Amino acid sequence: MIGLAVKCLVVCCVLVLPVTRCIAVELEIGSRFPAEQNEKIVVKNDAGVRNETASFGFGEVCYSSDQLRTWFVVMRIVGDQVLVEFECIPSVFGDACPNGTQTSMPFVQARSRLNAFAADTEQHFMEELQRPVPRFRGPRE
Repeated sequence: MIGLAVKCLVVCCVLVLPVTRCIAVELEIGSRFPAEQNEKIVVKNDAGVRNETASFGFGEVCYSSDQLRTWFVVMRIVGDQVLVEFECIPSVFGDACPNGTQTSMPFVQARSRLNAFAADTEQHFMEELQRPVPRFRGPRE
């Protein structure tokens, strides 16, 4: 009985998931998408970014990590521009590109990067879903 319920659930998921793939993710305040490896980030904070040991003024450049995944968080959408904040682990990055650095990018670019991230996440989910389930033996005697 449980096996039949699991099979029905899997069939329902397989039928519903292709429909959800067609839907694009909405770009809104608070949306997060990963920064590209070693991406050039031009500081757009009005007063720059200051931390304990360094100062990054308006227009200075820093780079995202090529080793760690770092994120952009959408702060504001104005017309065809999106203000994003660079989010990273300050203890790992140090002064290379401080957490809280804000920059802007075109709306179309931000939306396409968010949709690419969502599609990649969905693809990984589908691959995990299609992996064979390990069969366990009965209890040890």
